[in-house]
Amino acid sequence: MHEEIELKLQLAPQDLQKLQRNSLLKSLRTGPGTTKRLRSTYYDTPAQTLRRYGIALRVRQDGNVLTQTLKAPLQLARGSVGAATAGGGLQRMREFEHPLPFEAPDLSLIEDAELQELFATESVPGELEALFTTEFERRTVPVEMADSAVEVAFDKGLIVSGDDRQELCEVELELRSGKPARLYELAMLLHRQVPFRLERRSKAARGYELYSQARPVPHKAAKPLLEPGMTVAQAFVAQARSCLWQVRANEDAVLEGNDPEGVHQMRVALRRLRALVTCYKPVFAEEAYTLLRDELRWLQQQLGPAREWDVFLTETLAAVRHRLPSEDSLERLEREAEELRRDAYEVARGAVRDARYTDLLLRLELWLDEGGWRKAAVPGQDDPGDRPVEPFARAILDRRAKKVRKLGKRHETLGEGELHRLRIQGKKLRYAAEFFAGLFPKKATKAYVKRLESIQDRLGAVNDAATGQRLLDELDSRIASARSDEDGRAGETVAANATGIVLGWQAAQMDRELAAFHATWDAFAEAKPFWKKG
Repeated sequence: MHEEIELKLQLAPQDLQKLQRNSLLKSLRTGPGTTKRLRSTYYDTPAQTLRRYGIALRVRQDGNVLTQTLKAPLQLARGSVGAATAGGGLQRMREFEHPLPFEAPDLSLIEDAELQELFATESVPGELEALFTTEFERRTVPVEMADSAVEVAFDKGLIVSGDDRQELCEVELELRSGKPARLYELAMLLHRQVPFRLERRSKAARGYELYSQARPVPHKAAKPLLEPGMTVAQAFVAQARSCLWQVRANEDAVLEGNDPEGVHQMRVALRRLRALVTCYKPVFAEEAYTLLRDELRWLQQQLGPAREWDVFLTETLAAVRHRLPSEDSLERLEREAEELRRDAYEVARGAVRDARYTDLLLRLELWLDEGGWRKAAVPGQDDPGDRPVEPFARAILDRRAKKVRKLGKRHETLGEGELHRLRIQGKKLRYAAEFFAGLFPKKATKAYVKRLESIQDRLGAVNDAATGQRLLDELDSRIASARSDEDGRAGETVAANATGIVLGWQAAQMDRELAAFHATWDAFAEAKPFWKKG
């Protein structure tokens, strides 16, 4: 058994060829390359038991040689489907390889007590069957990156399940010896010359998706609970990886664009990550903080319009049409809004495919791996990143709660702009409360966060209504610029009627939410801060 550490890059076929001829890779080579034709058959039970534990079992044929390979997460846990591949960084797996005399897999060869117990408990050996295969040409090149040895594998072929086919075109950077961070550094150098996207899925994960005919699904946050005794730096890395997992896990749902929740969950992940970076600003290096602040803001802005049109169409306009089903003018407005939503989704997909996005992921992963995000320690002084996280958390929560209360105590006289500021401050406090929840009593934390969420819900509805008014202005401009003849003017009259109806609906919604907000604030003001001692 050994630990496999690799980074996967997804390329277009023409870019795979460019990378094979890349002068940088040639300068880093330490030996001759090899070329093989490989065919792998993946096995599991009909219930996909191994997949549920994040395990992949294959039998690979290389010429006349058969090899059984089982890959398992470093920590085995039920329900960890894709646990090793759903993040955005390095894929780390335990790997067990054994030669086979025949193509049928033999799990008795695996000398691992935990896995053998799993196989016996789940009755895996007697139920195995072939689910899918991969067939590809692999060209490998050994390179040296600083103090580390890396094998670069160029794979081109197919994933096959029954009559279904999916193209396979990727590069694997596998660490043979040295530091895992070198994989990110090598990828960053290559990305400046040849475009690619980071591939978060293993071949097995993609094969399972093909076999199951699975469509991309949105993923909510997997929030790690911090533990007492953690340092500030350890806490940040754990939480940042959780946020980054959610960002990457929603890429496919955004790219497919059929489920509005995909864009929503990716934006939630970005908001959480931005809030996290702001929380930990006191221990951030200035350059790292500025870059993450700017790049995360850019990415969130690229996804913003798609989410805004989703909310407008599925919540505001759908509710109005349900209440006024015979109002034909609303149908015209809906058609125009759908066009603008399609445009916004193209922008969102373009951002995920953008080289700027890949650069951000690589840099962030490298910083998390090597600590490059941290402020340099001052000689002779304690490193603030090495201090216990609990006092740090209390100070952050105190500062954020003070800002919310200072603004909120005037809640009955706040204007629209100030209410927006209060919503943002409340959101920052809520994220901080969720980040540090594991350090404090669960019951008190949950009660406080619940009341804070009620404020967010009220002010969020007000904000959605205000955003809807801005979107209606966009619709008016679109209709006015696109139509100039008599029919167009008639269309504008119809659209104006629909706009007036929706504006009235939104104004009423804002009034209702603001009226309810005051009581919601009073309830929150009575909540005891859970992080206070005594």
